[in-house]
Amino acid sequence: TMPKEILQIAKKYIGKYELVAIEEKDTTGEHTDQTYFEVQERDKFELLRRIMDTETDFYAIIFCHTKADVDELVSRLNDEGYSAEGLHGDLAQKQREHFLKRFKDRKVNILVATDIAARGIDVNDVTHVINYAIPQNAERYTHRIGRT
Repeated sequence: TMPKEILQIAKKYIGKYELVAIEEKDTTGEHTDQTYFEVQERDKFELLRRIMDTETDFYAIIFCHTKADVDELVSRLNDEGYSAEGLHGDLAQKQREHFLKRFKDRKVNILVATDIAARGIDVNDVTHVINYAIPQNAERYTHRIGRT
């Protein structure tokens, strides 16, 4: 990935260079079932609860946009008796590692996260990836659902 701002800086200071681009392709995977629901903002939490309550062995990563959204959703889930941890960039690395380990060890079955968890996190047997907040672009969507 090369943001256009970085490319402009490269053009200005590097001189001669060669740009290698790889054609984008759909990488969502043929073995990944995808479903979406259109709901009013006020109904999102209730829909999430219904999904969690109807699925057996629910083990999921739920993505939000901001750290405040993550903290609020984790609080609401835990208040309702679900087992959730939050992961975002304002946490110290040690805290993030601790929460991720608890999730991997299945001490909690819900990890609510910002896009900090969309790349580089490898967790086996995740049953659901829920975009509680729609990702800002197709690449983020692909990285998020790739956690399955």
